[in-house]
Amino acid sequence: MKNSVLLTLLVLISWIPLFADWQDVDDFQRADSRYHGHGWESMSPGYWKLQDNALRRRFKNLGNKNPITSYPWHWSQGGKEIENRPGDRLPNLPLGMIWRREWSLKGNFKLKAFFTIKDTQPKGRGEKNGFMGICFGGESLFETREFRGAPKGASSWMVIWEKTGVFKLTEHGQKERPLEGTRPVPTPQFKAGDSLSIVVDVQGDSTETAEVTVSLEYGGQAFTITKKNVNRSYYTDGYLGLVAYGSLDFEVNKVEIVPGDNQPKAILLNELHVAYPLGDSLQLVDGKWVCKFMALFRSDGKISSIRISDTENPRGGWSNVPVAGEASIIDNEWRRYTSVVNVKLPYNPANKTLFYTVWKDGVDVTPDPRPALEEDGYLGTKGYVGRLPQLEAPYKIATLSCHALHHNGSTLPEVETYQRNWIHGQPIEGAYKYLEDYNLQILNWEDDVWYLELIQAPPSTDDAYKMVTLSIANQTSRWKMMRHWNIINPGDHDYGMDDVKGPEQILVRKFDDLGQDSQYMQRNFSINHHLAQGTEHWIGSENPKDWRKWKMPNGDFAIMVMESRLWRSSQDTNIWGKQGWGHKRALYDRRDVTRSLLGEEQFAWFQENIRTETAPLIMMTGMNCLFPIFQGQVFDEELQDKFGQEDRVAADYSGWVTAGVDRMLQVMGGRPGVVSVYGDIHLGSVVENKEHRLLEASCGPIGRNFGGRGFKVGFGRDMVDYDGREVTLHALYCGKAKNPDLEIPAADELQTWNFLETEFDPSLKDPLISFRLRNIIDAPRDAPRGGGQVNRTASATGRVPDSSLPPLATLPTADVHLRYLDGRPVLGTRSRGDGTLPVNGIPDVPVGTTLILTANSDDRVESQLVETVAY
Repeated sequence: MKNSVLLTLLVLISWIPLFADWQDVDDFQRADSRYHGHGWESMSPGYWKLQDNALRRRFKNLGNKNPITSYPWHWSQGGKEIENRPGDRLPNLPLGMIWRREWSLKGNFKLKAFFTIKDTQPKGRGEKNGFMGICFGGESLFETREFRGAPKGASSWMVIWEKTGVFKLTEHGQKERPLEGTRPVPTPQFKAGDSLSIVVDVQGDSTETAEVTVSLEYGGQAFTITKKNVNRSYYTDGYLGLVAYGSLDFEVNKVEIVPGDNQPKAILLNELHVAYPLGDSLQLVDGKWVCKFMALFRSDGKISSIRISDTENPRGGWSNVPVAGEASIIDNEWRRYTSVVNVKLPYNPANKTLFYTVWKDGVDVTPDPRPALEEDGYLGTKGYVGRLPQLEAPYKIATLSCHALHHNGSTLPEVETYQRNWIHGQPIEGAYKYLEDYNLQILNWEDDVWYLELIQAPPSTDDAYKMVTLSIANQTSRWKMMRHWNIINPGDHDYGMDDVKGPEQILVRKFDDLGQDSQYMQRNFSINHHLAQGTEHWIGSENPKDWRKWKMPNGDFAIMVMESRLWRSSQDTNIWGKQGWGHKRALYDRRDVTRSLLGEEQFAWFQENIRTETAPLIMMTGMNCLFPIFQGQVFDEELQDKFGQEDRVAADYSGWVTAGVDRMLQVMGGRPGVVSVYGDIHLGSVVENKEHRLLEASCGPIGRNFGGRGFKVGFGRDMVDYDGREVTLHALYCGKAKNPDLEIPAADELQTWNFLETEFDPSLKDPLISFRLRNIIDAPRDAPRGGGQVNRTASATGRVPDSSLPPLATLPTADVHLRYLDGRPVLGTRSRGDGTLPVNGIPDVPVGTTLILTANSDDRVESQLVETVAY
């Protein structure tokens, strides 16, 4: 083990004389691996592997049978119907590119790649053709596949050999049509074992135009295509790469360059993608506080370990700090270089802030040396170690949602398809510049955290983890996650299918003829639960129990994490349409009293915890839009508004299930101190149900912006939701309106990327809850967005009390439960330091009711009978 902190700056510099002859870019003399190596970047890494000292085309991947992102309910909106695909479908995927990091070329240069054909008819493929070649002139290292909308010059040129025996010079995105003024050149029908090379020669005296000559060399023959007067800035300036498509198996043996006046850039990489504490796993075990950490690495390894200290600069260096936990680094069909590390904290996290470093095979891999340019939306390269903020009141949490990586109104330069910032970790310059000033302890990543289908439905585990790491391990997100406790609650897009929910999400994982690749969905479910909860088993068709609670070490605040999509009843409203009642309208509509939002076990857990939890303040997260005041997309004749029975957008709201929401409100409104927060709907809001005095806040997006959902008819500060519940709108922030008065943002106003800042202070005599909507560029000193700050004391939440407790005292700083004489729970709370209770009133319990009060603190228990009095 190395004693000093090794700055694992994966710096790869190949020093090349200015006017050298052919120089190696990569000869691939490395061990076999699914990882392509530090010198290459790709948004399609699953197309490649290192094998037998060559870069080999990879065909076998889990979830590559043409995954799709639409769902049957898209049909109701005129979407493309999903054809049944019985049996074992053959992969039929778009092209995949891989780019060299250090070579962004200008002027004159030459490129050469050496290929060996392995199989011209590989088994198990659905593509009718196949090709291989060189791509050049790329603006983005993430150019790949067949995305639409690239501006002129943004997509690269490709020099390809097709297995039909044709050599071409073509532009990516133009369906492999030959460039204007060029013709395909016939070549021999190469067979397995044949070796050939492809050469690109960009020359000319003009700084504006060049002559491009491309050649295929085989057995002393050269097949050549020339294109003159080529605009350099559009088509030849940029990165060099390799491209593959279809049913052609080959390997790349070497890539060479004559660089001209170009010099390679230093490759600065972080070996550790990210390592973050899963705060909701924190628990006391045998007198020690234990927490799961998720660690994601860039490449193969054996052991990851985490060291914890109460200082950022421990005496003698981090190598002298004991290992607090270690685990194997796993690479298998659905995990790619990840570790779940169970860490024993050396101190109670309620008493002090702690710090951590992450080690891979005995080397400190905590630093992140990657460039982080402000013009690309980042905050400059930061030097830091991991931090676990002290968990004490007041508790400060940021909820973040909807982190898209492309387009979506970004104000960064060059963000169109295949341009330099096409894929961007943050959407605006200065994003989170002031985040540390908020003194947050917890980040709540709520819904649409990594969008496994927004850019592409990733056809491999590698591609899926690429989407994940671009989202949570970019230069800013990595820093955010490693400096806070984290909760991750993925949403539908994160599972790789829009609006996946109910029993149907189980069916598409069980059967392979319902328009989806079942292994794709099983893989994505497994990845999501692995990254969000540290789950290490394959999910398969299992329906995960997505509910958990995190109670702070001091016992004074709790967070309940729920997922309302997986256990709810089907969206189908026409179950008797073909059984004799088809002449009637949809009989089983969304308001049927038997519909459930939570499964039986999930609801039982929810009800028990709300009624017995002793923390005076509870934050619920994951129940999206309990009060339906935002439109769907399908017009409903009865409502005379866009909130249809068969409306996949409306049905994605929890509030679509009327009876399920009513049952939840009855429970949540039965005690003080409960609030609900969620993401998903691309806008920030704070809404209050008047009857149950329940605050519900939404937030987002942090990278996607289409103005948010539409507003229902009659929308305003005081209104009724689609099911007649009276609500008050306290705050609203989105592209359509910047406050509850529906003031329209100016045309030149900043995009409304936002997070929800929440503060919970249970230390006050009447515990306090505060909501503030923040643009991601805001400082704490700035006025909150959306109409201002919303404050509520615990006593002003929950239904109006019917009674109260008489003056009393019990054990100090104790967990207290109130129950009826027959044992039914009424509510839980926690006594103050003087033994008094922070309960000012009790809903639904008449005056004169005798209750059993039980208090327990450490090894002491005290019980007494109390009779409720007038409120």
